[in-house]
Order: sequence, then C-alpha cells, then structure tokens
Amino acid sequence: MITTVTLNPALDKLLSVEEIKIGETNRTRCLTASAAGKGIDVAKVLRDLNCEVSATGFLGGDVAPIFVNCLMKENIQNDFVTIKDSTRTNIHVFDKNGKRTELLERGPAVTCEECDRLLAQVKTLAAKSAVVTICGSAPEGVSEDFFRKLVLTAKDSGAIVITDTSGAFLKAAIEIKPHMIKPNRNEMLELMGKAEASDAEIISFAQQLVKDGIPYVLVSLGGDGAMLVCESGVWRGKAPNVEVKSTLGCGDTMVASMSLSLEKKTPPDEMLKNAIALSSANAMTFETAHIILDDYENLLAKCTVEKLDI
Repeated sequence: MITTVTLNPALDKLLSVEEIKIGETNRTRCLTASAAGKGIDVAKVLRDLNCEVSATGFLGGDVAPIFVNCLMKENIQNDFVTIKDSTRTNIHVFDKNGKRTELLERGPAVTCEECDRLLAQVKTLAAKSAVVTICGSAPEGVSEDFFRKLVLTAKDSGAIVITDTSGAFLKAAIEIKPHMIKPNRNEMLELMGKAEASDAEIISFAQQLVKDGIPYVLVSLGGDGAMLVCESGVWRGKAPNVEVKSTLGCGDTMVASMSLSLEKKTPPDEMLKNAIALSSANAMTFETAHIILDDYENLLAKCTVEKLDI
C-alpha cells in the first residue's frame, strides 16, 4: 500500500469564462468540482494505475462530505483526521485562450491536538505502507518542527518517504533526509538562494543534497521535462510534444510514478521515463490528476532520457 499525506487539501472548482473582466460581473460555467490537494491528486493517479492507496491529512467543515464521497468513488481508503475548522475551496478560472487564473483560499487553522492525532495516524499507516508521500502546503498551526516530526515518523516506521513541498517546509524536510524530494526549478533556486542558475549549477546543488543523504532528487522542469539526480548519476529527460489541455496535477502525477518506481526498485533511467510519460498523459486530459492508460503507454516510447556525463 502507498499512503499519501495532504495537510492542506482543497475543494477545487474549475470554471470557464470567455474573458475575465476585473471589477465587473463575470458569468462562468463550472467544468468540474472535486476533492483535491497534492497528496489526494497523487492518490487518484495511483488508483488509475490499480495501486492500493490510503489518503490522510486534515479535513473539516461543510466540504468534508464531498471529499468523503469522492474518495469512496475513487476507491481510495479514507484515513483523514477530522478538524474543527473548514477545509478550503480553490477557484481556477480558464479563459477562452486557456489562460488560468487561480483564487486560492488560505486554508484552516489546526490545533496541537489535531496535529498529534495526525502524527499517530501517519505512524499507523506508514507501518503498513511501502511508500508515504507528504505533499503540498500546510495550514495555519503546522510548524516546521511538526513537519520534521511528520517526515521522521513516516521514515522511522520503515516506509520510503517522498516529500513534495516548498519554502521553509522543504528545508525542514531536507534536514530529516527523506528518500526523495521533488522540487521544481523555482523551488531549487529558492533552496540555492539564487534568482537564476544554470542547469549545471542546479545539478551540482542536487548532487550535494544526494551526498548529504537524500537518495533521489527529482527536479521537474515543466514542458522541458525533468532531471533525476541520485548516487548512480544524473539523468535528463525530455517530455514529448502533446496537446496540452491542463497542467494541473502534472507534478503530482510524477510523484505517483516515482512512488511506484521506488517501491519496485526501478532503474533511474526508467524511473524518469515513466514519470515524464505519466505527467504528459495527465496534461492531455482536462480532469486533474487522472490519466488514460493507453495515452501513458503510447507516450513511453516517445520520451527520451539520457545519462549526463557529469
């Protein structure tokens, strides 16, 4: 089993509009409304790949029943911890040119008691899981110290731990040495304390992270593919040209792929190829964090991965 942890889930509403006019009435059409959050999106993709998966994190308020119903329909084991405050709602508005505008709520506040209950839940689930992914932002009340405890709890339970977060929480996770981190280029630059950096500089920084004890560093590059750095070397993969309908969930799709690859001890080049192909398949669908298996299988042959001579 794979367990996904989403500290700050959201009800995602995708709306379409001809053109957004600030300060005026905008009439929209609702495209989808679904339970979301990076860890939940990882879980959805894993179920598309017929993997047994459990989802946990904080969940509360009037939108909680929508999440419960969604997880039931998706055949995802619901192990969320109930909180008093309300889970957030995020609005994504797409105009006729495909440009996306996001309105993201800050999210709930959680108590120390609720944090303790989640730690206990993760400890129980991690003991039964091959992989634990900890993804996304954190709500008010979650400290960097708690995040360290969360990563350490999953790691000490014997699971492979993947973190996909940013800022102070990414730095906190790095201190505990998870098995993999998945920053994008901007998140790597923030870690490096630089506004700009060449690929060679990013690779060098990732190599140091590996030397310091993080076995895998996956740097996602959007439409340019991704780079995977590990003890065996450095691989660069390019994404195939596809008709992009939505990039929502593409990074989470890569995390889902890497979860399975790490569980199966897949070679690094295949890891990267699988992750890029799966992410590209997600981009071909408008529904967030869902893939069509035929698309994925067809794209595998079109992904190119090379080991860099570094």
